[in-house]
Amino acid sequence: MLVIPDVHGLSFWKEPVNRYINEVDRVVFLGDYLDPYSDNGESVDTDDIFGNLVEIVNVKLKHKEKVVLLIGNHDYHYFSKRALQVVRASRCDLQNWRRNNEFFIEHENEFCVAHLERVKNVTYLFSHAGLTTYWINKVNHVLWKINDREISVADQDIIDRINNLPTDYEGQNMLFIVGKQRSLLGEKTGSVLWADIYEHSIPYAQKVYGLDKVFQVIGHTMIDDRKGDMVAFDNLALIDSRQCFIISDDCDKKITTLREYEIEHEK
Repeated sequence: MLVIPDVHGLSFWKEPVNRYINEVDRVVFLGDYLDPYSDNGESVDTDDIFGNLVEIVNVKLKHKEKVVLLIGNHDYHYFSKRALQVVRASRCDLQNWRRNNEFFIEHENEFCVAHLERVKNVTYLFSHAGLTTYWINKVNHVLWKINDREISVADQDIIDRINNLPTDYEGQNMLFIVGKQRSLLGEKTGSVLWADIYEHSIPYAQKVYGLDKVFQVIGHTMIDDRKGDMVAFDNLALIDSRQCFIISDDCDKKITTLREYEIEHEK
């Protein structure tokens, strides 16, 4: 499995995807396709950035079952004017908002909020910013009203419910939640699109809602170059470091950089 963290207009995904698309079972993009950083080292021309997104979606359209496109907070403000007005992320391209909006709406069925998959006896849960106890509890209290003991994020039914949130008005409100790490007026933790790494229960997941039964792989919080390629704990890995990662049966680690994997398998 190939995993690509926040793209933000960069092209680091292209060569690995082209090389491995026919070799891996799944390719997962963690979202944030637009809104480049000013220091990204590549073109910040808005047409180039948009063209990069178009290329990613075309890969999805060509490999429907193999490619998973997750939604990030820097994507969600292009899905609707309401999202733009309520919880706009930084660097939103207001000048080209209509073009971006029309493209996302045209291809909205190709995107999802979370993805669950089992590899080498580990249940992996992929999302842009990760699931927290506080946020799941709030979503259940407002929308689902299920017995807490019956909720496990290791169950596909719960992931399906999360993926249906964008279609519902109150569900959208749940996705709009920003945590204290990102806003002075924020709640305890942000949503699956907004939760900061410091809002997660680390290094160990709390034993509620099945969070201890999954290994979460997330982006959203960019890793300082001085802190390495990823920040990993027993049940969570933050991989927003502008490079591709791999999950494989023939690797001892739950997830590793593609670079390390290739070096190891050259031996």
